[in-house]
Amino acid sequence: MDLVNRLKKNENWIIAFIGLAALGIFTGLRFDYFYDLNDDVLMKDILAGVYTGTPEGHNIQMLWPISAFISLFYRAAGNVPWYGLFLCVCHYGIFFFIIKRSLGFAVTLPGKLLTVLIEGMVFTGLFLEHLVFAQYTVTCTLLGAGAAFLFYTTDITLAPGKFIRKNIPAVLLVSAAYLIRSEMLLLVLPMICVAGAAKWGSEEKIFTKEHAFKYLTVIGLILAGILAGQAVHEIAYGSGEWRTFMEFFNNRTELYDFQSPPDYETHQAFYESIGLSEKEKVLLDNYNFGMDEEIDQVMVGEIAEYAGRNKSAGEPFMEKLPRVLRAYLYRLLHGPGAVGSDYPWNYAVILGYIAVFLLAVPRKYAGSRAQEEGRNAYLKNILGILWKLAFLFLVRTLLWMFILMRDRAPERITHSLYLMEFCILGAMILDHWQKICHGRIKKICALALAAGFGLLALSILPAGINMVSARQKEREAVNGLYRELYDKLSSEKNAGNFYFIDVYSSVAHDSIPYSEKMFADVDNSLDNYDIMGGWACKSPLQRKKLAVFGIENMEQALKDKENVFFVRKNTEDMQWLTEYYEDHKTPVKVSLADTAAGVFEIYRVEAIAGAAVETAGEE
Repeated sequence: MDLVNRLKKNENWIIAFIGLAALGIFTGLRFDYFYDLNDDVLMKDILAGVYTGTPEGHNIQMLWPISAFISLFYRAAGNVPWYGLFLCVCHYGIFFFIIKRSLGFAVTLPGKLLTVLIEGMVFTGLFLEHLVFAQYTVTCTLLGAGAAFLFYTTDITLAPGKFIRKNIPAVLLVSAAYLIRSEMLLLVLPMICVAGAAKWGSEEKIFTKEHAFKYLTVIGLILAGILAGQAVHEIAYGSGEWRTFMEFFNNRTELYDFQSPPDYETHQAFYESIGLSEKEKVLLDNYNFGMDEEIDQVMVGEIAEYAGRNKSAGEPFMEKLPRVLRAYLYRLLHGPGAVGSDYPWNYAVILGYIAVFLLAVPRKYAGSRAQEEGRNAYLKNILGILWKLAFLFLVRTLLWMFILMRDRAPERITHSLYLMEFCILGAMILDHWQKICHGRIKKICALALAAGFGLLALSILPAGINMVSARQKEREAVNGLYRELYDKLSSEKNAGNFYFIDVYSSVAHDSIPYSEKMFADVDNSLDNYDIMGGWACKSPLQRKKLAVFGIENMEQALKDKENVFFVRKNTEDMQWLTEYYEDHKTPVKVSLADTAAGVFEIYRVEAIAGAAVETAGEE
């Protein structure tokens, strides 16, 4: 009997664990786990010591506290895939907490089982690709979305102290999300604020000292967590070397993510004014700017600013706005088969808005207002939910217009916006369903919710599973090519060499991105190769890595050191390389030294001493 009582008392935990285990077993048996992009691979390499030979706390993309925390585990056990485990714990952990909280709204065991089934299917249908192909930007948003869900579903009748303590996990999740990807958390923070305002607006009496203390304290704790993380990060990156690089990093991000280097012929006067020749400018086009030490934070900042002015002049804001608004509506409203739509995320969100509105109409108030005001309560219910949904939709529209106006809308950002919005709507659904006073109506609504979201899940699950399976096969084929290359470069025969890889040759093959599996073939030993550009280029970390191999300058090392080679994919141009050296009055001879995987070529670059001397003499 005691055992039965204990099981009954902890049945929400048990059911949530069963749901978590089912998702984990299905995903683990059906798929492998991958880092989504080569960016994620480089972050892992920095944390694990693959990049510099020592696990690093400065991984550039994350804020220092979380980056340093993960690197400590690599220092303790270097061959464990800690970063992959961290991402998976975040993903599965948020799924567990959302399921656990949702089960608290169901009373009967069948209701609880139906809840975990429907939420598990919807989560899998929408999130499976990000569960298998993990990307830290999406991880950040998932933590923030989980925090919004937990906050909104907190019992509103709790005393202020208990309410605040109940939301400490939400505060910690937002703080952790900010440390993982600060820019993404700041982008979705307005929607978290909408959830806070809507929750506060659900109080029977809104403007009281007690409620102000309750909600402002939670908001204050969130802001304190964010500011504390940022302060520690600023201290950790406070050296002159790191500050110079971060200026370069931010300018480079602006140039490549939101602008593009203007063509040289049309803008020759500008490039000459900043001291950049046509052959040097090619390094910005092909991303191999690590070759040229003169391409620094000041020059990249000037180019980004100039490119931004030209872009704005080419399509003024008011001319661009209608086009972007049409694109926004198209993405939101179009369904399966429509090229460029956001299906199935958009349909899930639209269904969420409809469900929240319909559930809010028959709800009861927390106090006795419904009995006192009679039928007027329904009108107030409608008005009460309309301002919340309108507020959320307005904010989501502004956020979408912001990213679309900047011409920067990859799936890791757009899906993140949908994810945050859907979790807030999901919290509203549970909250308003719970407040329906009539038992029969409440049961009908529960079955309607299960049917609506169940049908959505059933319609998207097969396609989602097939899509992820196809992407996995493609990636495994491409990764095999890169694995063969990297195995050759790091073999015992070539261990004393160093290889600079053309950037575009390193990121994808036949438009399929290269990444790595999280938990297969883990080798965290130092790599003897690096790409010639990218977001870690010119950083203190890269200088530390190159110093291990006795390299101070990429341009000089390639032409002067016998054990330094250039690697490219045979479909990528390399004429730029010899033309660059000729432009710098140091002509070189390039000869094929080896090949790998049938698609990569390894070249020796040698200075033509006589020609260089002759050119120098002419000067």
